[in-house]
Amino acid sequence: MRRTAALLLALALAAGCASSGPPVAPAVLAETEAAVHRAESAGARERAADLLAKARRAWDEGRLASTRGEGEIARHRLEEAHAYAEAAEAQANAERLKSEAASLRREADDLEAKIRQIREQSRNP
Repeated sequence: MRRTAALLLALALAAGCASSGPPVAPAVLAETEAAVHRAESAGARERAADLLAKARRAWDEGRLASTRGEGEIARHRLEEAHAYAEAAEAQANAERLKSEAASLRREADDLEAKIRQIREQSRNP
């Protein structure tokens, strides 16, 4: 009976360790961190602050879970952080492009107005 209990305890401990999954590869940590930095470089602090904050929070939680040996949780949180970072980068780029497009539209409108003015002047010398 004692032997069975010891065996069951050993199996439960082994199952608990196995359920946490293998440790997160350092490359996964580095790529997730790089994704967060790319989002910041794209202007996400100003243009996608909410998504960047979610990416940073998930990144922090993923690193913490990784240091605790909770591989599966760490992997999940790092995947989430990577996705939020990519979304933040995309939103920041989209906002920047919208701003640039609006500026170009204003420039085009100004040029069209100048063309109209020149045409009017050439008709009425």
